[in-house]
Amino acid sequence: MDLLTSDIDQSYNYVIRNGFELNQNFYNCSGIDGFKLGVSRPYIGGYFLTVGIVLMMIYVPCLIVICKSDLMKSSCYKIMVWLGILDICCIFVNSIATGFLGIKGATLCSYPLFILSMGALGCGCWMGSCATCVLLGINRCCDVNHNLKMRTIFIGKKFYLTLSVPIIYTIYAIFFTKTASFNSNYISWFFNPLLPNGREATDYVNIQHAINNCIVSGATTAIYVYLCVILFAKSRFIRSESMSKTQKQIFFQSVLICSFNAIAAYIYVYMQFFSASPLVILVGQIGWQWSHGSVCLIYITMNRTVRRGFIDLFVPLSIRTKHKIGTYRKEVNLKSLVGTEGKSIAPTQGTSSESYF
Repeated sequence: MDLLTSDIDQSYNYVIRNGFELNQNFYNCSGIDGFKLGVSRPYIGGYFLTVGIVLMMIYVPCLIVICKSDLMKSSCYKIMVWLGILDICCIFVNSIATGFLGIKGATLCSYPLFILSMGALGCGCWMGSCATCVLLGINRCCDVNHNLKMRTIFIGKKFYLTLSVPIIYTIYAIFFTKTASFNSNYISWFFNPLLPNGREATDYVNIQHAINNCIVSGATTAIYVYLCVILFAKSRFIRSESMSKTQKQIFFQSVLICSFNAIAAYIYVYMQFFSASPLVILVGQIGWQWSHGSVCLIYITMNRTVRRGFIDLFVPLSIRTKHKIGTYRKEVNLKSLVGTEGKSIAPTQGTSSESYF
């Protein structure tokens, strides 16, 4: 009961219920200059801020393309859209907000409400994205192995009930678990605000976050290993170029995404219970950043439909037609088709690629 009360008292739910005032028992900034406790990190902060803006400029259009395309008929891509929303929220926190606060040399008492708000959003969306990744992995396994009985949870109305699980989990993590706070000395986020008049470090441990990281990271790795094994086994019986290409790309995705997730997850668990060096903490922060940012780069480099739609959003039709990129229109002389005199031409849709993923 004491643990549950502590979670609520340090949660964003408490902040909302108390007129957006922080709990002074845990976050007392009276007489503290937050900037004096921190140190300005212009170069590292500039890196996080710049990369965050670039990732946003790539990810948001990718998400728009997916939402407007026929890909949304697939349950897999519906899950990806929810994952994309969580990724964008996390990138805003772990890159843009982190970069800004790092450049300013801020700690919790510099911008108390803003930092706790970002901490709640970042922590909650991270936990939600972990659960969504597990769901996405299970979905892919069901697509590859149709003998799995659990594949029915992705069919029809059952799918929306299934998707509601990570959504509810995200809401719970944002509003009902302990929030994280930023410290520019390490340019990272901690549940312990590291205040001079703060309480014992054990009072700030977020048990749910630690359990989430341990279970979800292990489950995600196991799921994607299973997926790669199944694809490899199938490729031995189906010797085709498309199967080989799909196998390699899914394997690459799995290793990349799981690696960043695992690095960030396990380092953040370690940071909660043990003293970590500044370098290890920075690696954990970068791992958190790229566990979300790498997804949009995978879309651009490995998904032809998304890449084509991305080009369509920013490149004029005349240029697309000239260079045959994105979705372009090619003119066909009707004389060559029907043998009539005249100069009528009809535009037809063309594409530099076909959708696949």
